[in-house]
Amino acid sequence: MIKAITEIPEDMDADSKLGANSQVMLVTFLERYFSKEYLVIYSGGGNSMLQFHDEEQAKKFSRNYSLEVLRYYPNIELYISKISEQEIPGEAEPDMKVIRQLLNQRSDLLKDKRRAMFRRWSYGVEKIGEDGKPVLKLSELAEETETESGANTEMDDEVLDKARRFLFGRLEKRLKEMDDGQNLVQITTKLLNYKGKNERKSFIGIIALDGNRMGEMFHRLNTIDEMKEFSSEIERIYADAVAGALYHYAVRHNKKLQVTPVLMSGDDICLVTQAEDALDIAADILQQIQTLSLKKTGSVLRKALQVDSAKQSVQHPYLTACAGVVIVKVTYPFFDAIKLAEKLCHHAKEALYHSTENESASGSFIDWDIVQGQVSVQTAYEKRLDKARKHDHYRIRPLRIDQEVGIDNGVYSYNAFRNLVGELRGMLNRQNSSKQDISSSFIEKIKNQVYNGWESYSLLFELDQTRSGATLSQLVEKHFMQDYSPIEIDSNRGWIRPQYGAIIERNALDNHNEYRYVLNDVLETISFIHGEEEFAHGKQ
Repeated sequence: MIKAITEIPEDMDADSKLGANSQVMLVTFLERYFSKEYLVIYSGGGNSMLQFHDEEQAKKFSRNYSLEVLRYYPNIELYISKISEQEIPGEAEPDMKVIRQLLNQRSDLLKDKRRAMFRRWSYGVEKIGEDGKPVLKLSELAEETETESGANTEMDDEVLDKARRFLFGRLEKRLKEMDDGQNLVQITTKLLNYKGKNERKSFIGIIALDGNRMGEMFHRLNTIDEMKEFSSEIERIYADAVAGALYHYAVRHNKKLQVTPVLMSGDDICLVTQAEDALDIAADILQQIQTLSLKKTGSVLRKALQVDSAKQSVQHPYLTACAGVVIVKVTYPFFDAIKLAEKLCHHAKEALYHSTENESASGSFIDWDIVQGQVSVQTAYEKRLDKARKHDHYRIRPLRIDQEVGIDNGVYSYNAFRNLVGELRGMLNRQNSSKQDISSSFIEKIKNQVYNGWESYSLLFELDQTRSGATLSQLVEKHFMQDYSPIEIDSNRGWIRPQYGAIIERNALDNHNEYRYVLNDVLETISFIHGEEEFAHGKQ
């Protein structure tokens, strides 16, 4: 809805305009009431900059459009700032970048002056509805109010449906061009459509994705035209990346894929998918953003990335992004799940700055969490950490998407992790065959012992008689240590070596060992990554 009321898309086709035929949308409102009286200077990222022929027209637009938005969306705060020709500093040709800064400053002043809004929804003990507000009983004397309320609800549903079609239109158009009528990717707005007959399959994955260093790149641009071109290019690359990742995932796995776009605005993406699809789709979107931006590096994008056309001075002339994925039950509070996914995305971004190498600052990272119940497991996880030793690390994520080697300066690769999960799943799915690679009981013992410290964990492997521990250790070495000698020496980090399915790093500066339990993330996540049906969603 925010995108519909604040932006003017450049690539709206006939179908999109038909679906957007509502005066609550900025583009339709302007064409209906101010046709040929305005000029679009900039539009994107949840705001637009318009130029009117005279100040009176600008005032008229501000009054009428803000009232229209208030009618349809009374809970949305809309800010419209204005600057007249007489207020523009300097006598030369107006600098649109300076004007945009002034408009933003005035908008910020408006936001600072707003009064906090408090509403009393409850006056005692009563029945609370799904929206958290009391269920009100309308008396017979309020039939007129009831009729008006029903009309408003119907109008709101209609407007919301049009806003959704506006959001979905670009994605649907791209998917139709790809699948040639196969309808492999189906857009749905009903979360209950994800609910399977088997309770274990009634999980959804919520993906929150955000571009890296967008503000920094934006400030390298000098003109409004450059900003417009950059915003349009970002919009196209991210939309193409989402559509491409969804379609190619459905083709690879030969399945009908359901998706619910929650947000698709510039570099801000939020999607809902089936739980077992979420991680791989998120990783593929991040990879496609890099690939597409590398192919479409136009002059403005190159400037934003600080690419010298003659010297190719930037080591990674492509866009990067980070993603957070939360896997929850369909019935989990949706808003809380969205916030958790955004928090995980922010945590993934922090990994950009933790590496000792500048190269990692250009990487794409992914982080995730799995909430099995109706409340977050974060508290339980923190309690486990309380009794654990400070040099024991139970998570290797966030993982870097665009990293081929298993471990690089303390950063772990998603590709290595995903390949390990795939091979381990294949072994576990052969439990009923004559060859039994790994004992299920040994897997359970790892889950129970991993938080008890290195002594208990290593003793479990030493006393293992099933050879399961040795097999797991070999898998970790194969996928994460393929580029290392048995003991790798580094002046800052000391040595690094695998043991018992964990990675041991010797911190030369502090003279102690750091233990990273790779299998903890693997065993926790394996049930929620697409694979053989018999292992899907937690038989182990």
